[in-house]
Amino acid sequence: MKYLLCGVAAISILTACDQTGVETPEDISEITLRDGDAAEAPDVISAMMLTNSGDGMITYASKDVDGASATFSDISIQGMEGFTADSLVFEGLDMVDGQASFSRMSFSGLSVSDPEAADTTNMGVGEIELINPSPALSAWLASALGTGEPADFPAVEDISFDAWSISDVSGEFSDTDGEGTFAVSSLQLRDVDNQRAALAELTGVTFDIIGEDEMNFKGGIDSMSIAGSDLSFLSAIQQNAGDEDAMAAAVMSKMMQNPMEPGYDRFTLDNLTFEGEGMSFALPSMDAYVERNDDDQPVSYVVEPFSMTLDADADGGEVGAGLAQGFSMLGYDGIEIRGAGNSQYDPDADILTSEAADNYFELVDGARFSYGGEFIGYSAFNQQLAASMDMENLAEGGEPDPMVIQQALSALEIGNFEMRITDDGLVDRVFNVVATQQGQDPAQMRAQVAQMMGMAPLMAQQAGVDTAIATEIGTALSSFIQEPKTLTIMLDPEEPLSMESVAAMEDPSMLTKDYLGLSASNE
Repeated sequence: MKYLLCGVAAISILTACDQTGVETPEDISEITLRDGDAAEAPDVISAMMLTNSGDGMITYASKDVDGASATFSDISIQGMEGFTADSLVFEGLDMVDGQASFSRMSFSGLSVSDPEAADTTNMGVGEIELINPSPALSAWLASALGTGEPADFPAVEDISFDAWSISDVSGEFSDTDGEGTFAVSSLQLRDVDNQRAALAELTGVTFDIIGEDEMNFKGGIDSMSIAGSDLSFLSAIQQNAGDEDAMAAAVMSKMMQNPMEPGYDRFTLDNLTFEGEGMSFALPSMDAYVERNDDDQPVSYVVEPFSMTLDADADGGEVGAGLAQGFSMLGYDGIEIRGAGNSQYDPDADILTSEAADNYFELVDGARFSYGGEFIGYSAFNQQLAASMDMENLAEGGEPDPMVIQQALSALEIGNFEMRITDDGLVDRVFNVVATQQGQDPAQMRAQVAQMMGMAPLMAQQAGVDTAIATEIGTALSSFIQEPKTLTIMLDPEEPLSMESVAAMEDPSMLTKDYLGLSASNE
């Protein structure tokens, strides 16, 4: 049975997604089951070693065979003390190419425990259901149920099914590191085929954990779903199983073959919470999606506006006390982070563009950081970078070769770039903290830093940098420090900047203000 449970976990990993254009029924019960062959049902049952209780791994109290369906009641697994199930049901039993097959398998009323173990986990599951698995997958599961020593797990490309679901999971655990309870309302995976999947949805997750030193943490997720995943990278995992470095290298290489492909169509999350020991984190919602053209190529990447909060209660516990101390230095009781993103991609021209107004990261009552630009050859740059790097060396913690990076830069050009910092009190907070720590007056320190910014042209001249650049940036920074508004730094050259040329320039004076199309302001 341990192999069956491992198989369930493997299926879970292999299926995290929702494919654009696939019409998925609202409910699993609406899925049409494949017809089985009632005449061959006894042969299938025999192949799975279920003709008599205890022929194989499974023992049962009663059996009911009706056409191509079979129900086994009061299930236990040999060698797995503490595992029981109310029933095991098969529908659409058939023999396919001499191997056992079925259109639906359902375990219900599962209970797992090991009372003799020092570290215990007691878990109950309402139902585990698999619908219309591929012949390779159903044959593997049949062998796992029958002998407990299944054949090799099927190749990723041979795995498909219409739905897999698990519902009403609850449990408790206790070990040397702590104890706690957990629950999951449902997890369902839909339309897995051709190394893609149609839906993964997780709902009703809760946990309550008491760890070392009686520290208590709890939280959960109302729902989370992933849509449109490309599962082809799992082949790299399967082919390199047993060699962690080779596996990591293979996965990195696979992902970088098409760097503009995020591997999903949509990710949504609803009400993620985590709290304990005076700390509480909340992410009410997130919605990120990819728009594609008729050739299924990504042309737009969107992250809808979201916010997350981190609050601290100094009296609530050790974690909260530490956070509260850090927050108070900047005058916060807690922090709220907001963000959003929106970028467009032209696959024919290999150009990634974004506007600063649509892409930002914001610390509420602090500052908003916005960015945008036009990057030409963005995909080619990443592909060349990945192709020329030693992935196994990187996976082992090695450093990339600087020459490799410079060679890849030959594919990248910047059409324009913009960065904005809109202050909402962060500059005041930072100067108040730093000045207090050094025993200075914040206003005096501010004036000193602003004065240093005014000396930028002189320092730039000594370093051989275009003084016009230093004057433009230094003036804007000095103004921003004294009277912070929105600091904007832009590059808008007449011709796209070749990053290879910029990196190869030995004389910094060649990077002039006009060449870069640089401007800086505080307005």
